[in-house]
Amino acid sequence: MKTFWNWDIHYACNYRCSYCFLAGKWDVAAEANRYPGTEKWVEAWGRIYDKYGACHIHLSGGEPSAYPDFFGLLQYLNEKFTLQVSTNLTFDVAGFVKKFDPERIKLDASFHPEFADFNRFLADILSLKNNNFTVSVSFVAYPPHLERVDSLKKHFSENGVRFIVQPFRGEYQGRKYPDGYTEDEKNLLRRCGEDILSTKDMVRYHLDTKQAEARLCHMGQRYGKIYASADVHRCCSTGVKKIGNLLNDPDFALLDKPEICEVADCICWRRMVVGEESKWSPHWQQ
Repeated sequence: MKTFWNWDIHYACNYRCSYCFLAGKWDVAAEANRYPGTEKWVEAWGRIYDKYGACHIHLSGGEPSAYPDFFGLLQYLNEKFTLQVSTNLTFDVAGFVKKFDPERIKLDASFHPEFADFNRFLADILSLKNNNFTVSVSFVAYPPHLERVDSLKKHFSENGVRFIVQPFRGEYQGRKYPDGYTEDEKNLLRRCGEDILSTKDMVRYHLDTKQAEARLCHMGQRYGKIYASADVHRCCSTGVKKIGNLLNDPDFALLDKPEICEVADCICWRRMVVGEESKWSPHWQQ
């Protein structure tokens, strides 16, 4: 199994969606951003390659493609690592398919109806698919947009594209979500996730009863969460152990062995619990 890295490369975006987890907080979040130049990142990731070999890196943000010289950095990373990019797909898709190997990079595209033109978005998705790239589409189930869920699922399913519903997390008209969804709305989201195991698990995680206890976990040993500051934490839960910093710690290393989860009630649907590999390893296989 490859070592897996989830990298929030920066907190900046050319969209300002109402339902974004950074809505109203962009300026504060941007204080964490680091722009040391491509050469410094090449050095940092070169050290990771020397330690762990051909890892898998999932880049997210913000919008990764808005990062300075993003595609230059991506070309370097793609020579050594397999990649996954969460993106709103506002870059030059025609140019992208000419530069990158579809066997080594996949795209998790997100459709944002407050800004994106659906016909252009669909055309870019189909262009990627027709050029043999693995591409999926995610959609945030923001209450005002729920009426679009079924039609979007139909459009993408008809074209053989995986469609992932992301439950909204936040407040809308005085109700806190995802708890604020009605039972009919919850059933709509569950129905959309039935054909995709990871989506089904994710929807259950957000909508159903949560019970768990602290367990021995490989997070931090086989996985690192990198924030825009280049700080690396054991996982993406709030308040967990900081392992180091990719830019400032030349001797950075992951944990040597699994450790007890630091979140007593952790119910993450992707947690790497020791002894339950069959539940989570398919998600982390790239």
